[in-house]
Amino acid sequence: MNKTRVIVISSVIFLIIGGGILIWSARQTGYSVANVLQGQDKAKVENSDVRHFTDDNFEVEVVEASKSRPILIDFYADWCFPCRMLDPILQELAKDMRGKAIIGRVNTDKNLIARKFGITKIPAVFIIRDGEIKGSFFGVVPKETMAKALLEYGS
Repeated sequence: MNKTRVIVISSVIFLIIGGGILIWSARQTGYSVANVLQGQDKAKVENSDVRHFTDDNFEVEVVEASKSRPILIDFYADWCFPCRMLDPILQELAKDMRGKAIIGRVNTDKNLIARKFGITKIPAVFIIRDGEIKGSFFGVVPKETMAKALLEYGS
């Protein structure tokens, strides 16, 4: 009887702590707890001017679109702290450059296109114009630096 009671109490405590960690983690990363429990990706929940490029849409959303205006691509991973630091900078840049350039991101853990670019460190930021790489930056880059490069290759 005592052994069963200890197992039940331990299981309840484990579930309470696990649930608390899940909720805390979701709030720290900006996810809605309901969306995490439903298994939805943050990229789908986010409402922003920063686009999300994938292997499937890269040709149209980047290569073809770069013929009309410059494209800034941030290669990132969810676990990368400097990549997270770049998030608000990209959000602000996307708002400032609306209509002049396209700002987007590629998750290197989920998309193989990063291999074609030879990405070995992240964050890696590339400027694409007319289907060609015109510039690149590595690490956390100031918004002004990226804006200047985008305007240089603008239409």
